[in-house]
Amino acid sequence: MNNSCPKCGKKISPFYLKENCPHCNVNLLYYNLEERLEADAKEALRQELKLNRFKELIKSSSVASPLLIFRLVLFFTPLGSMCLPMINSLTLISVITGLIKGELNIGENLLPVLSMVLVIVLSLAVIINSLFSATKHGLMRNLIFSLVNTGVFVALGLVAGNLGAGWYITLGIYALEIGLHFLCDRKIRQKQITDKNGKAENE
Repeated sequence: MNNSCPKCGKKISPFYLKENCPHCNVNLLYYNLEERLEADAKEALRQELKLNRFKELIKSSSVASPLLIFRLVLFFTPLGSMCLPMINSLTLISVITGLIKGELNIGENLLPVLSMVLVIVLSLAVIINSLFSATKHGLMRNLIFSLVNTGVFVALGLVAGNLGAGWYITLGIYALEIGLHFLCDRKIRQKQITDKNGKAENE
């Protein structure tokens, strides 16, 4: 129960359990019930519209066209390329099995292991950020995340040396992702213009 009467506004003890206000005797449960229900309905509709806009944003940023779907799938391909030799002949599979069996010397393979971990973590950040590509600064954020991801990956690889096929393929995937950001952004903006024009015609 509220700590004040909805009609007279006077304070009511939180331990007051009767239905009627002790000051003006109005029924605390049913006073302005219709208005309150209407306000609740409006709030529920507002939340539903907000959720629908969010779902539409995610859809238009990730799966609204074959090109966007291709980019989304490409984000996960480094998991496959890392199964090839990355740095010092290590692969993602050999690192995982070495950690499980306790046979991998982290000290001697710190950079290769760190590089693979960052590929997974930073790629996840790129994927999450790409879900908001349809927002105003979506392209800029996508480029920043992807360039940071690529820059860290290249720096660790060059410092570690002895780069394998998996490393070069992963780098190629990152370069393709950056190019796709531009193409996807153009596709998204074209769809937004088409949808806007369509709504204007319907009005």
